[in-house]
This record gives sequence, C-alpha cells and structure tokens, in this order.
Amino acid sequence: MTKWVRSSGGTLTSELVGLGDSDANNRWIGVRRHQAVLTVMGVGVLSEWLLSPSAPTSELIAALAILTLAAPTYDGLTVGEQLAVGLRFFARSHWSVISALELGDDIALWANGEVAFRGFELVHRGRLDLSGRDVVNAEALSALADAASAMRAGQHFSEHVYRRDDQRSTLLALPLGVPTPDGWKKGNDLARRVIGLNDDATSLRLLERFSYLRAPEQLLRVYRVRDFNSVPSERGLLDQVLKSSTPLDLALHVDIVSGARAQRLSARAVHQVSSDDTTARAVGFRRTARSLRNYDRLAQRETLVASGRALLRVAVYLMVRASSLDELQQRGDALWRQAHDAGLRLERGFGRQARWYRAQLPGGPGW
Repeated sequence: MTKWVRSSGGTLTSELVGLGDSDANNRWIGVRRHQAVLTVMGVGVLSEWLLSPSAPTSELIAALAILTLAAPTYDGLTVGEQLAVGLRFFARSHWSVISALELGDDIALWANGEVAFRGFELVHRGRLDLSGRDVVNAEALSALADAASAMRAGQHFSEHVYRRDDQRSTLLALPLGVPTPDGWKKGNDLARRVIGLNDDATSLRLLERFSYLRAPEQLLRVYRVRDFNSVPSERGLLDQVLKSSTPLDLALHVDIVSGARAQRLSARAVHQVSSDDTTARAVGFRRTARSLRNYDRLAQRETLVASGRALLRVAVYLMVRASSLDELQQRGDALWRQAHDAGLRLERGFGRQARWYRAQLPGGPGW
C-alpha cells in the first residue's frame, strides 16, 4: 500500500505530510461545528429554565435533549447524526441492485449512479515485500495521481485486495482510456468478482439490514477506516490488517482533486484553521501542540499543492463475508480487535451498509 494513505474521506498529498484528522471532520474550538451550535442552543435553553422561576418542565427536557444530540458516540458520529441515519434507514427501501456490463476492455457499472472504468490485475511475482514491487507500484500510482491533478476535471481510481481462501488478488480500477500500467494485466474477470458477480451474471441484488447486507449465498459487513493516527511510523499503515487471519476484502479509493480547485481547498483549509485558532484564543483557549501540528501540516500541504503535487480525497473500506450471522459477527469482532491493535480506528457503518458497499465498488459509483 502507498505511504500517502491518510484517512477515510480526507485529503492528503504525499508521504511528507504527517498523519492527521480527516478534513471531513473539521473541528472548531475542539468540537465539530454542529456540536458547537447544539451545545450553545442547549446551554441557552437550560440557562433560561434556571433563571426563570416559572419556566415549564418541558423547557428543561428540551435543553437536555439538545445537549444529548451533541454528544459523540463510538462510531465518530454524534447522537443527532446517529438518529438521522436511523430515520433515513427505516424510511428508504432496503433493496439494492448493482449491474455491470463489459464493453470491450471497459466495464460499465450501475450502482446509485453510472460509472465506467478499466480493470487491471496485478501480476504477482512472489512475495511483494521481498521483491520490492510494492514500492514500485506505489510510486507509479503516486505519479499517476500527480499527472491527473493537472487536468481540468478530477479523476478517481481505486485499488482492491480480493481474498478467497489463502489466495489474494489485487485489482486496479482506472478511468477509461488509460493504457495498461507496467506490472498489471487486463482484469475484467477479477473486477466482476470484486463487484460480487458470479459466472455470467450481470446484476447483483442486495438486501440491507441495519448492521449487514444479505447477498446471494452470503452475508456482508462493510467497515470504513476512520483514521491512521495510532499506527506506528515504522509500520505499514494497512500491513497488519492485510496479514490478518480473518478473511476480508480491502478497497482503497483515491479521488484526485483538479489543480485549480485543489489550490483553493488547500489555501482555504489553512485560512480556516488560522482564523479558528484566533477565535479560540480570543475566548480563552490556548493553542495546543495538536493545533500547532495540524496548522504546520496544512501549510506544508498548501506548499506541495502549489508546487504541482496532487491533492487527494481518500477512503479505505474493509469488508468481511460469512455464510451465517453468527460467523459474520465473530469475524467482524475479530477484525475490529485486530484493526484496533494495529492502530486503525474503524467505523461500523450501521444504517449505511448499502451506501458503503456502493462506495467501495471499483470506480466509486457511490462517491
């Protein structure tokens, strides 16, 4: 895996930039913005109830409810966000249909949207870590990202590790028109297996449950890597998970931000952190070592983007499969423990399993 993988849903540039929190979870004075708004509202209503001698009990209940909605949960979401996810889950249809069609060397995929990509399978040459091919492949993908960032429109590519029994295969899904990379071969058959299609089938029907998916002859559960902050610097970011005894599939998605937009986003992030820090100090908060490190990281990223390096949005998904619910639960718990021991933080994605399954597919139709 490439060293520049940082965080699901976040952005990054290269291995020079230190690991940090995902930009998808921007914080303001230590909390996310909607948490700050809800907390201020809750404290305001509670203060009104305390100061008013004739305030109704319903006002106290409302204040406690608002403060509860701002409380964080184990999955990285607040109680309010979890409630919104649950309501959307019960309100929508739980059936999903994914279809794919081969068009010569290309594959057209329909899943919440239409995408087309070209699949390539890695030509394994013994142990990658001994042959050095993993470093060569990572450098080639990094060069591809830098070249694509100069285009007017951003591009998307993904790398998938598909495991069955003791055999692993690696799929690279690239935009149309890209020639076969060195060390890879045409991989439409592998792409079909990664999508979940067997034999000559052209569509896959999934039934979404709150914590898993039911597919023909198997059950699936998709996890998303939340951050890599606790991974030791001398260890590969996904190395321990890939060596796990728990059967799993891995999907690394990279969305390349176009050059002009990348410069705007990187500059805006530096300005936002700087202004938020000024506001925090104005109300009495001191500047912490973490905030200093975050500012230095963003400033370095802005410099790299200005010099032509790619700005990337990255997401990493892990998926376990099983033939029964008990087996799925056991494998999911084992993966959770192994990921935690390796320094990874996962999200379970309860109520979002179908959405995450589509997002991890080759080509990123759920993005």
